[in-house]
Amino acid sequence: MFANYLKTALRSLMRQKNYALINLAGLSFGIAAFILIMLYVQHELKFDHHLSKRDRIFRVVEIQNEPGVGEQHVAITMGPLAQAMLNDFPQVKNAVRLMSAFNVTAVSHGEKSFREDHLYYADPSVIDMFDISFIYGDPATALKEPRSVILSKKAAEKYFGDAAKATGSNLLFDKTGFTVTGVMEDQPETTHFFFDMLMPIATAEALPGFEWMKGWGSNSLVTYVELDRTSSAEEVNKGFDDFLKRHVFSQEDGWQYLEMYLQPLNEVYLKSGHIKFQNVSAMGDASMVNVFIVISVLILLIACVNFINIAIARSVKRSREVGMRKVLGAGRGSLIVQFISESAIITLTSVLIAIGIVELALPELNKMLGTSFSIDFISNPLFNVGLLFLLVLISLVSGSYPAFYLSRLHPIAVLRGISGKSGPGSGLLSKILVVFQFIISVGLLLAVFVIHDQVNFIRNKDLGIQYVNRLYVDFGETGYEKIRVIKQELMQHPAIQQVSGCSYVNGVAGSQGPVFVDDSANTKLYVRYGFVDDDFFGTMDVQFADGRNFNGLQSGDINRAVIVNQATINALGWDNALGRKFVFPQSADSSGKAEIIGVVKDYHYYSLRSPIEPAVWIWQPERFKGVVIKYAGSGNKDEIRSFIESKWASVYPGLPVQIMEAPNYLTQNYKGDQTTFTLFIYFTLVSLLLSCLGLFGLTSLLIEQRTRVIGIRKVMGGTVTQITVHLVKDYLLLVLTAGIIALPAGYLLLQKQLDEFAYHISINVIHLIVPVILALLIAFLTIVFKAYKAANANPVIALKYE
Repeated sequence: MFANYLKTALRSLMRQKNYALINLAGLSFGIAAFILIMLYVQHELKFDHHLSKRDRIFRVVEIQNEPGVGEQHVAITMGPLAQAMLNDFPQVKNAVRLMSAFNVTAVSHGEKSFREDHLYYADPSVIDMFDISFIYGDPATALKEPRSVILSKKAAEKYFGDAAKATGSNLLFDKTGFTVTGVMEDQPETTHFFFDMLMPIATAEALPGFEWMKGWGSNSLVTYVELDRTSSAEEVNKGFDDFLKRHVFSQEDGWQYLEMYLQPLNEVYLKSGHIKFQNVSAMGDASMVNVFIVISVLILLIACVNFINIAIARSVKRSREVGMRKVLGAGRGSLIVQFISESAIITLTSVLIAIGIVELALPELNKMLGTSFSIDFISNPLFNVGLLFLLVLISLVSGSYPAFYLSRLHPIAVLRGISGKSGPGSGLLSKILVVFQFIISVGLLLAVFVIHDQVNFIRNKDLGIQYVNRLYVDFGETGYEKIRVIKQELMQHPAIQQVSGCSYVNGVAGSQGPVFVDDSANTKLYVRYGFVDDDFFGTMDVQFADGRNFNGLQSGDINRAVIVNQATINALGWDNALGRKFVFPQSADSSGKAEIIGVVKDYHYYSLRSPIEPAVWIWQPERFKGVVIKYAGSGNKDEIRSFIESKWASVYPGLPVQIMEAPNYLTQNYKGDQTTFTLFIYFTLVSLLLSCLGLFGLTSLLIEQRTRVIGIRKVMGGTVTQITVHLVKDYLLLVLTAGIIALPAGYLLLQKQLDEFAYHISINVIHLIVPVILALLIAFLTIVFKAYKAANANPVIALKYE
């Protein structure tokens, strides 16, 4: 019986090769796009799922509300916080502090020396809370001794060749020896906090100059707590008010406006966009994940709509087939099975083709996202259960109209021609489905145009600082002692124009704190700190609005003079800042005062998502972390890099050189936005392709059904142009209707996304009109060829039709 159904279904499909191919192409690309998007979604939703206690682990977040910056959420906390929470909250069963080992510039073993980006100080409790699995060593004692370190398997192999040789061996962190006490399994890529090396945080607390880690006035590390149960988070949140009064507000010159709350670990990766400062290795966006889930479903629906639309258009011919088969004794059940079988054959073939498309597309997708997606039929439910579910679902959805509508037709009525044409209901359904397809396509086109202009706005906006033809080289915590030497050495190259010492390439240090105005009110303002020398603003083309730059010839500027930005003046309500003084710890003056000598124009030291905040720049060499180098655009970049490496080796022997092209700083800030934009383009093209395929197939069938009408119109004197316009205009009206529906919804959703940027474009009339015009043009080109060909046909042939 089944073989008979299969044979009949194949014969039916072979008689309609063109429409079968259209359905195959549409479903194949639709399923492939769905799989690719769901691989991305699956990846995003898997973050931190390897942690067995993730439902009970929370990250402590502060809400700061200080003059100058307003309300901001910060996931960097105080050193004593973890122990105090263990003491004060019975619900807290464990806690861990993690802090980047920013003071370590080089890790060495023998002749091997590297900079490590994933090196952290941590409490021993990190092993239990973060499910660290040991390959070698004892987890109970691995982080007990001050100068101990545990390595990932990858890091151990990098330094020792064989991970088995690492335990008990020594590593040099700068010039200090540490003993490897354990080797842990490499962390998965789906973790928001990635580390390759862990040292005891007690080691950092004992370092000279790190006394601030023991106080409540400095935020420097991340704090995670493990609760007795998930619901206890609400109790802890309620207790934070009294907790802060006891430990923080009671401190002299401490925080005045501070709140705390617990953020579930399950939300850290996807729902931390509102948190301004946080130490994470990766961060996603829950709203974008939801957007892509919707897009994947819509693309799949478009492919199914194509199938249904063509089935509706073919219903005239298929109804006669149904009538004949019923006369010959076929029951409704067998007809339903027959039509579902045809749908299943097309769907199964489409699934197989889609897998091939996915295989071809995965290398490019992995390159774009930095992932390692692969087709896995054994352990990934998307490829076994998911594809089986898709096969059944699409077969039923796509074959539903012919199966359940045509199979109920009465054979006598069909053979008499009463149901020889699609009724008004099927015609209306067909039009609704076409409108639905183009609503999606117009909406995605609108998103592409808006995101494209926002990306261009970001690229081309005058940031007030120039990164092109600049390099940044990091020398860490102690390199400032040789700052003058390295500047002189680098300036020997004819293509190098300027070299400046600074805290980072953007001129600010990543640290934020208060300054107090030297006035009777002791006015307090929170500012971004920047540490630069007298060459920085010239090197980076930052313009002055008033006053002067630091002067190297005036030793009084070092530690005793400051430069502010216009945002600082605006926040304080000043007309003139020159000559005024701040009181703050960064000044080396015995009075603690520093005079404002200059005002720079506001420039974007962070991304355009954040507004420009008050900032203060100080010439304090011991806070420099590297040098920024400006070189002539005509210079040979590779030759310049080789020169820097040679000079660096002579001035900083044993310190690995890390040269960053300054524009990469901007690239990293907007990498996620660029990736999103690229994905939008790809899936919009797929959506348009599917819509056009469906429209072409539907138009072909409907024009074929109206062949006699076309012939009569020609005999009655209608021109080819008139007939073509008559055939095309109905579909263009449907596309126009889709545009009118899609634009308001698209506008609201995109405006919400743009509002995440402090500086963004405005959605204008051009953005709204162009997608509709483009959709109309695509639809016109899709159907005009077929319509023109039908209108130009010999009317004698048309009148002999059927």
